[in-house]
Amino acid sequence: MKLPLLLLLPLSLLSTACEKETEADALPKATQEGQHTFGCLVDGKAFVPKTAQATSITRRAPLEAYIYRTDLLVSAMGGGYVEFALRNAFKPGTYTLGETSSGSYGSHAVSGARYDTNLDYPGTVTLTRIDTVAKIAAGTFQFTASDYRSGKTITITQGRFDVRLK
Repeated sequence: MKLPLLLLLPLSLLSTACEKETEADALPKATQEGQHTFGCLVDGKAFVPKTAQATSITRRAPLEAYIYRTDLLVSAMGGGYVEFALRNAFKPGTYTLGETSSGSYGSHAVSGARYDTNLDYPGTVTLTRIDTVAKIAAGTFQFTASDYRSGKTITITQGRFDVRLK
């Protein structure tokens, strides 16, 4: 009787290990259909926009994406914000995020701190789709950014977006 129980123990441990969710499981799937999704890991913790309506305080929607001529801005709010801007983003490809003054940057703000990409802490956005007729932008992103006041850094990984452009 003890032998069958001992054989079942490893199987039960294995099945519970397979069910454990990771932070990355909370992120939306990477799509390119204009599903208006956004997500990333901020220092390993899932970040996704919290609601689908603009708040009365900020008058901003939790996920916004704009294109002006060939410049793209994607901004997501939810317990702070994550955003990036790309200058001359008119075709699919990989774009470098650097200084905010360059027009292509990544940023994260939370709890009074603002973290920005710069020459020492750059990042990338890979546009897999940019369609100004269908008004869709999709791709992936990652960056490390620093708070110039404290010198602390954050790392954003596994970023993905599939947004409808305004």
